[in-house]
Amino acid sequence: MSNAFQKLIYPIKKKEWFPIVLILVLACFLYFYRINFRGLWIDEFISVLDGRKMDLNKGRLLYYVLLNPWINISDNEVWLRVPAIIFAVVSVYLIYRLGNDFFSKKVGLLAAFLLTISPLFINHAQEIRYYTMSVCLGLCGCLGLAHSLKQPDKKLPRLIWVVGRILSFYTTPLNAAFLVSDILILWLKFKFKISRLISYLVLYLTIIVVSIPVAISVKSDSGSHRVMLPIPGIKEIFRELRIMTVFAHPPQPPYIALLIQVVALIVATVILRAIIQKHRTQEGVYVALWGIIPAASIFVFSNIFYSIWNSRYLIMSQPYFILLVAIGFFKVLDWQKIIGVLVAVIYMLAVSLGLVTYYTSSKRYMGALDHYRPVAQLIEGQDREGDIIIYSAAHGTSFPLTYYYRGSAPIYLDKREEKDQSNLQTHLKNWIESLPPTYSRIWFIYYGGDMNIFKSVFAEQFTIESQEIIGNANILLLIPKLDKNDY
Repeated sequence: MSNAFQKLIYPIKKKEWFPIVLILVLACFLYFYRINFRGLWIDEFISVLDGRKMDLNKGRLLYYVLLNPWINISDNEVWLRVPAIIFAVVSVYLIYRLGNDFFSKKVGLLAAFLLTISPLFINHAQEIRYYTMSVCLGLCGCLGLAHSLKQPDKKLPRLIWVVGRILSFYTTPLNAAFLVSDILILWLKFKFKISRLISYLVLYLTIIVVSIPVAISVKSDSGSHRVMLPIPGIKEIFRELRIMTVFAHPPQPPYIALLIQVVALIVATVILRAIIQKHRTQEGVYVALWGIIPAASIFVFSNIFYSIWNSRYLIMSQPYFILLVAIGFFKVLDWQKIIGVLVAVIYMLAVSLGLVTYYTSSKRYMGALDHYRPVAQLIEGQDREGDIIIYSAAHGTSFPLTYYYRGSAPIYLDKREEKDQSNLQTHLKNWIESLPPTYSRIWFIYYGGDMNIFKSVFAEQFTIESQEIIGNANILLLIPKLDKNDY
């Protein structure tokens, strides 16, 4: 027992752990800093609802299994975002281990630091979604496989690989793309050792068989909810390199945009430097495959079927591209120290601008709106006894409002189809005709649309007491006009 304790504290005594502990402390600070600056956005509300139901939601069961008891403790927005932070911090440690164990300590530390300060990664560490959990479990599988290939006779690394892969698939089915990388890696490693290859293929097939329910769930739910995304080309690839590394939000032209474009080219060059070298290690090839194959799978799928080219899906590849940046940077530094220092200065300048933008902008990098909190606060501050709220939403639930609203006014949901501005006026007129007679003040909330259309439709039967636009939310306080017979 004493010897085991000595082994545990030995690295601490030598201060070997101090740099990575410092980075992990920085990660905790950045991930908690201004965590409730932005309110929840619609996908986070969906996570809360799915966590309460805990259904097999499109194969993403694992996150909701965790979220269900977490919600039962508290439904506070900061509390509900903590699991994503935990997985993000663990991911930082795992990328350090991958870099440290197979390249060098400095590579591991730099990769951990770059992942820590990535505005994209911070964004997803601060939301009630499964993306950092997906990254964390993906890294577990990769780290387990890498150690297993280095020490094929040890069982624990194999177990970590198998369990990590299965759990990552049950977190998000997109992680199945790692199976393509894994089979290529196994072939490269054991193509001349067939018996060893077969032993790994048995485990590989086990992963596939256990993950079949995920595939069935995805197939049955295919096409139920699609977001219109651009079909990716070369431009979108460079854009994702920028988003993954230094600047998640659209950069402001002209100077910041120009700087970020230069940084994207530098990042691409550094990554190529890490991949294309005379004395490549096997582990370097593994990292490249884990980064490129999943991203390439999304790229190909998006061009053949329908686009799923989205940063929050591509985030599963982010740690491996970050690790390639760290590897490539030290190659550049060894080649020309001045150029290496210049690259570091430009990179840090860009990422500093990215962090300032992230922490000060009320908008999310992907354009998602989270104005539900200020809308609820506006009504709560002005409502009176007897008021009613009509909430018109295409997503079919009033939960985003009820989560924040603490007033006493009853909320009635006006369900509608996905936004079609061409029939907005007709929809509003039909809605007015369907209303039961009331003399209560009506708070009408409608996301999207033109305020002038609202005013023209409501003018005949209502007095518009006040009107506000918060983000894309139109809020009108309507007072029914009394008929003369009512006096």
